[in-house]
Amino acid sequence: MKKIIFAFVGMMIFTSSALAAGYGEAGCGLGSVIFGDTPGPVQIFAATTNGTSANQAFGITSGTSNCDASGIILAEKEGDLFAANNFENLEKEMAAGEGEHVSALAGILGCPSEKKATFASYAQQNYQAIFTSAETTPAEMLHAVRTGMTQHPELASSCVQ
Repeated sequence: MKKIIFAFVGMMIFTSSALAAGYGEAGCGLGSVIFGDTPGPVQIFAATTNGTSANQAFGITSGTSNCDASGIILAEKEGDLFAANNFENLEKEMAAGEGEHVSALAGILGCPSEKKATFASYAQQNYQAIFTSAETTPAEMLHAVRTGMTQHPELASSCVQ
């Protein structure tokens, strides 16, 4: 038990804060005020504090408890961020016509659950138009997907882009 406590205290003392937002992985809220942005298991305590005190939503809404708009991903940028972070998986799954990343992208692009299979099929059928070369970037891929969706009879009418 002493080793665990010693390791925990040592980790808290010798770790540097990497996030400029003032909060760690647990997000903003009372937990971030108490525990700060120290990475590691301490974020479990921060998340628990945020959850049990039920103040994180208020902090996000009001801009208190280390919460501000700088950490919020705007809805129109969510697709860009998702595509950039999951590009390789999306490329593979679009070629296969199925997968959790393709399904998630469909949801981000506003497709209802019942149209996610249609989206995956569309992505597979239009793979060559979406990935025009080996140098296709995530932004180019997403632009091609969005443009193609506007011309697809079902996706254009059922997915909110």
